[in-house]
Amino acid sequence: MRRDVVIILALLIFIGGVSILIAHSITKQSISYGDKVAIIPIYGEITMGDGTLSSKGVTPTKLRKYFEQACEDSSIKAVVLEINSPGGSVVASEEIAELVKKCKKKKPVVAWLGDIATSGAYYVASSSSYIVADKASITGSIGVISIFPEYSGLLKKIGINVTIIKAGEYKDFASGFRPMREEEKEMMQSVIMEIYEEFIREVAENRNLSEEYIKKLAEGKIYSGKQAKEFGLVDEVGSKEKAIKKACELAGIEGEPEVITYYKRSFFEELLGNSFERIGYGIAKGLIEYKGEIKIS
Repeated sequence: MRRDVVIILALLIFIGGVSILIAHSITKQSISYGDKVAIIPIYGEITMGDGTLSSKGVTPTKLRKYFEQACEDSSIKAVVLEINSPGGSVVASEEIAELVKKCKKKKPVVAWLGDIATSGAYYVASSSSYIVADKASITGSIGVISIFPEYSGLLKKIGINVTIIKAGEYKDFASGFRPMREEEKEMMQSVIMEIYEEFIREVAENRNLSEEYIKKLAEGKIYSGKQAKEFGLVDEVGSKEKAIKKACELAGIEGEPEVITYYKRSFFEELLGNSFERIGYGIAKGLIEYKGEIKIS
């Protein structure tokens, strides 16, 4: 029995050790040595969420820990945002932009635009110290949209009746069970325009351009990286390596930097990183204390 306990304990310690190593290795990857540049990827739709495995897309909660690590670590001299996102939630985009602004007060933050960086993703990029876009990047799409499907006709065709009991004249205006009235469309349009005007103001301020000029470029229009450079929406056309080089230049880094890339764990890695070591440690602790041989405090 004693031998079995020792074997189980050794196995659990091994699993815990391996998972701890994985947990540390999966949050960042280094590719060289010297002063450090951190790369924070912003991939997928920008959404609100709590940062758990069930949260889809990229959320402020998921990114906040990366920004905190990168911006508080004195050995990291600059940050590069690797953006490949179509945008998404207005509020989430604003929160991520605030993380960028807070970080760039301490060190340079360079945004690199990959395949796509439109709408809220461009809003985030505009908050950085400097923007580099691939010549084939799709960016811009400065605008706001809200879609309300209306399927009362379909329900009538298939014989489904819907009864709505409400308190408040407009409580069901976006339910989809009836056509939207003109005054309701106007009400929603006023909200959309308010958000749009704020979007324009923020981009204009971030890019040091006039609001009137940004309005001409906005209206949901998209641009290639090359076109965006011509219009002043980005600072330079180039690769990710060029963005890293620019970050080094702004930070005063000489020589080859150490590049640290933060990235999202997969489901399996999340389990290994957050669960196995705790499970293994807890079981091992219980077995040892039960035998009365070693006390773990």
